[in-house]
Amino acid sequence: MAHFSDVVVMEVSNIVFKQKHATRNTLARNRMLARLTEAAEQGVLLVTHDNAELMWLRRHVGTDDIAEPEPYLFCFQHDWDALTPAERALRTIKGLAEFHPDWAFWGYDAALLWGLEVPNDLLGPRFLVKTGCSVPLSAGCRLLRPQTAGALEQADGVRATPFWRTVEDCLLRAPFSYGLAIADSALRTKGVSRDDFCEQLRIDCEGKHGYRRAQVIASYADGLSENGGESRFRAFFIAYGFLVPELQVEFRDPLNPNQVFRVDYFWRLEDGACVIGELDGKGKYTLQDGGDRESVDPFVAERQRESHLTMLGHKVLRFTFDELKNPGKLAEKLRLAGIPQRADLAEEWRRQWYGC
Repeated sequence: MAHFSDVVVMEVSNIVFKQKHATRNTLARNRMLARLTEAAEQGVLLVTHDNAELMWLRRHVGTDDIAEPEPYLFCFQHDWDALTPAERALRTIKGLAEFHPDWAFWGYDAALLWGLEVPNDLLGPRFLVKTGCSVPLSAGCRLLRPQTAGALEQADGVRATPFWRTVEDCLLRAPFSYGLAIADSALRTKGVSRDDFCEQLRIDCEGKHGYRRAQVIASYADGLSENGGESRFRAFFIAYGFLVPELQVEFRDPLNPNQVFRVDYFWRLEDGACVIGELDGKGKYTLQDGGDRESVDPFVAERQRESHLTMLGHKVLRFTFDELKNPGKLAEKLRLAGIPQRADLAEEWRRQWYGC
């Protein structure tokens, strides 16, 4: 039978052990939360090769606001939820590149790294340059052999196919409106003309699968388009035979000559009337003073901007991104606004795109 003193000693030892264990847990928790916070402040995912850290993080996924978007990549759930699909994809790509230094990227992933406009619908399976993989990959992963990819470059700190090779790879497989968004952003980024782009595409890709459609996309590309939304609406105008508008036309505010408006689309109609087109959620409003421009919050200025534009005597036609989901209704809206639609232009585009 144990003496009373022995029982006391054992109880004290248990208390000390629990206190030390709790202290270690608290220190580990504080250390990992600090690392997650640091990663969030740097705009990256937390990458770890340490088994102890990995075990702790995985035990706490779903608690302490911790998420594991991809194996071995961690972040706070609220930070992940606040990111756009493109931001999520870009952070995942960079995290994978840090965890797997031998990996490189091509296709839509490389396009993101080069800062090109990649529509959300194209974000999904990874596009990897690799001979094989020793870890499980997400379903549908697109693997490209290094000898097929050719020389690689650094894009935003990650190994990827070169800029123009990346653009060509995307256009060879992208739907028309999505490919136009990528092509427009490529011309805008590099300041290259459409004709030069088409000629380079012919030299590099003629005879490859998808080349004909890639050339159709390139033939309509315009570097004046400022984002993927603008490009996708212009693709709709083209495919449905509507008059293609001028892009980024500037007007001075009739009430204040120092104010400059730059509109997304501008149609000059045969009867002399003009129509301004604006894509909601990204209107431009700038204050110009000599050679300097100062951006003004578009959400604050939007209604005043539109009222001033109508003072110029032009009809203002506003678009929302959801309208692309109902092409029949969008086409009717354009017709009611007086935008000319020609069946022969729509038929010409269909013939070019579908090859018939």
